[in-house]
Amino acid sequence: MTITQPFLIPADEQRHEPWRVLAGGERTGGLVTIGDARVPPRTPGPGRHIHSREDEAIYVTSGVLTVDVGGQHHQVGPGSLIWLPRGIPHTFANLSDEPVCTVGVITPSGLEKMFAEIAAYIAALTRPPDPQTITAINAKYGVSPADGPPLL
Repeated sequence: MTITQPFLIPADEQRHEPWRVLAGGERTGGLVTIGDARVPPRTPGPGRHIHSREDEAIYVTSGVLTVDVGGQHHQVGPGSLIWLPRGIPHTFANLSDEPVCTVGVITPSGLEKMFAEIAAYIAALTRPPDPQTITAINAKYGVSPADGPPLL
């Protein structure tokens, strides 16, 4: 599918969430989800997991992101891109004392719906989130937990 209409997503310097979807499947015809992240110092990323439907790329614009993909550790610095193929367990974290900024690309699109569903679930809570509920939401979108230690 070709995207026939150009679009611009303006900067949002007032945002508060660490990850935001800039353009999902509704804007890209289902081809790709593009987002950005600001990962504070000494912050774990997601638990180790596997995507069954999507490939993911992370491009670091500042800081150094530690990424484990398929059991290999990488220090991904500014101007570097790491490819996380579907079916390969991966996780990431900011192990440094400086913030990390990234641009993420997920193809095909669809995981933005998972992010929205998890955010809505968490926003409605009056108690800590239930890990089994998060795992069930992930499973609806083909994302499953993987064995392995956390990075932080």
